Amino acid sequence: MFNGIYIEMIKFTKGNTDTIYLTLKEKQTILDANFLCVFQSRITNEKVKFVLVNSADQSLYKDRFNEFDVVVNTYFANYEEGWFTYTIYEQASPSNLIEASAGAVVETGLMFLSDGQDVTTTKYDNPTTYKVYDAT
Repeated sequence: MFNGIYIEMIKFTKGNTDTIYLTLKEKQTILDANFLCVFQSRITNEKVKFVLVNSADQSLYKDRFNEFDVVVNTYFANYEEGWFTYTIYEQASPSNLIEASAGAVVETGLMFLSDGQDVTTTKYDNPTTYKVYDAT
């Protein structure tokens, strides 16, 4: 599925609005395209789809990178922590969620969905007692 050595990576954390940076312009052929994002769970194969509209791109340098804010719970609230593959298609429509109706693939990669809970560790402080043999 992935061409080349480099794989794009996104990290989403439940409960957050995360900013993602993508390089969609490199393969874009539609002027002022919107982007259909398809995330597929590597565990369940379930798909999550949404559209990033061109007008929401916050990048000041759109020829170099794209910047979008994603409210994670809007799309991933019912999914467990884990890995997803993603494919992003260009399209003229701001609402189409059908992959076959979208245009060309402009980016693929991996996304990790974090549940936002920190791992806590427990440190035990057991006193060390030494027994020494006294041979006197």
